[in-house]
Amino acid sequence: MRITTLKDITAVAGAFERAGINIELSHRKGIFTHPGRYVTALTSVIIWFMALIAYTIKNFNDVDKLLTPLILDMQFLLTIFKSLVFLARRKKCLRLNEALERLAWRGNQSEREVWNHQNRRLHPITRAYDISCQLNIGYTALLPLLKLLYYYIWYNEVVLTLPMPGTFPYDISVPFFYILSSFSSALVGFYCWNSATAVDGLFGWFLYNISAHLQIMRLKLEHLLQLQADGPQFQVDFAAFITYHKQIISLTLELDAVYAPIIFFEAISSGIPICVLAYQLTYLSDPSSILFICTLIAAFIVQLMIYCTGGEKIQSECEELCKNIYLLVPWYNIPPKHCRLYLMPLMRSQRVLALRGYFFTANHSLLVWTFRAAGSFTAMLAALKDKQK
Repeated sequence: MRITTLKDITAVAGAFERAGINIELSHRKGIFTHPGRYVTALTSVIIWFMALIAYTIKNFNDVDKLLTPLILDMQFLLTIFKSLVFLARRKKCLRLNEALERLAWRGNQSEREVWNHQNRRLHPITRAYDISCQLNIGYTALLPLLKLLYYYIWYNEVVLTLPMPGTFPYDISVPFFYILSSFSSALVGFYCWNSATAVDGLFGWFLYNISAHLQIMRLKLEHLLQLQADGPQFQVDFAAFITYHKQIISLTLELDAVYAPIIFFEAISSGIPICVLAYQLTYLSDPSSILFICTLIAAFIVQLMIYCTGGEKIQSECEELCKNIYLLVPWYNIPPKHCRLYLMPLMRSQRVLALRGYFFTANHSLLVWTFRAAGSFTAMLAALKDKQK
């Protein structure tokens, strides 16, 4: 039975292909499969990033106008940061993936089935995330066209707007510059869509891989319990069990080291945008912006949930393994000299395999803390606005 590999996760592999990034450790192709495509999209993101900053400086005294460009700048900065961190640590990520897949290939048929079952569950999740990113970007790109049609049909006016507020060194009312800016905004959406799907989807792939290996360990433990403790096969399989556990712990720590900057930046950059966007919903004058703000809120929440629920999944699997080692092993029937052998995996499994972003631990507590902080700041901003009236 073949195992499911990263190339079989079409949403993630397709995102890397569209972005022009090579996910094979091949020196012939290098880092990029289409370097021009990646550089062009990244350049568009940087141009819009600077345009949003210029718009913020121009409207610095108008708090209501500068909130949206600030949030968009944070989203662009987060996306660029994720992509650049992956490129800087690309070889580590791909070697980690190879190590996880190599362990799965060594398993028997039942163990490979556990691996495939876990990774098959990832297919609809990554596909749904990919579609949600497409819908967010698609709505943002179509919003100016919808406004143009609305004003032309109902008011017989031609109103040219861009998907995002920005200040450029040229007049966007000129058709050439308007088309140029619209095209660059489409490239921005293309970059954000593929970068988010690729980097976040790859993180989900690693999580489900490690979860599958922890479940395979429980199968190995059940197999050990069926052997005679005094038999030679028990000693061989038990040594392999301890080695396997050590490798999983090492690979989990490697994943934590690779994604720690991304988890840290995700944690510190998600609360404020959610707070500000929720606050903006309370005083909107343009109803057409409601869906745009809601999609932005959903994007920040989903990205944060990917890392928090993923970290929680690893912790729960580790705790389940620890319970199985302690509860399923018949200590009372095992000779003391063999009983002591189980102390090593039991002590190792009690060590929490947490994914940390330096100062933050990715779990449900971080998610709840972010929502509480965002709610508190939203209430504070609303109170300050009411006080100014």
